[in-house]
Amino acid sequence: MTDPGPSTNTTEPLLAVSPRRRFLRRAVVGGPEVLGRRARAELERNTEPEEKLRFCLRGDLGHALIALEDRILIIKGGFHAGTTFGAMTATIFYPDVTGIQLRMHLVSGWIEISSPSFQGRERKHMGQPRSSDRDVYKLPNCVPINRRYAADYRAPLAELRRLVAAPKLRQAQQGVVIELERLAALHRDGLLDGDEFAAAKARIIGGA
Repeated sequence: MTDPGPSTNTTEPLLAVSPRRRFLRRAVVGGPEVLGRRARAELERNTEPEEKLRFCLRGDLGHALIALEDRILIIKGGFHAGTTFGAMTATIFYPDVTGIQLRMHLVSGWIEISSPSFQGRERKHMGQPRSSDRDVYKLPNCVPINRRYAADYRAPLAELRRLVAAPKLRQAQQGVVIELERLAALHRDGLLDGDEFAAAKARIIGGA
């Protein structure tokens, strides 16, 4: 009997490399290669060649969040962002960030970065952008996302929270050092006795 050889059924391989499957597997977190052409061009315009890039996060409709060493860039382009033939970029420095929110609905959601310059506000849920309700697509501090990628965003958002917390922690530590030095000077000058100095020092350290 002749050996028929390997099966010629190619249904499974064809499904594995179909354009739709490749699109669904496209990375949404990584370097500039995950961004669209317009977002990559805006990234180049808003950074210097020697700047370190932490990660790029791609949202829906070409919107993007880029984490650099000292700041966040949110890039939005296209009709739904109100920039039909261009793009806009918002810059938020880590010490100015007051909140990072991930809001999810049935099939869509958004990442929102709050700061004194960009405050969040209530908005309707959008499965698709509409002429009467495009806030998430237009607000410069929001990146619309698809729910299917929620798990992919978890790690970069955790890193983003660490980047935001780091300068705040340094500021708090510097504040404690300044207060302790002030107390030590008062103690040396005789304005605080030993007990008062120890009690004040304990309060500062305990509060920190």
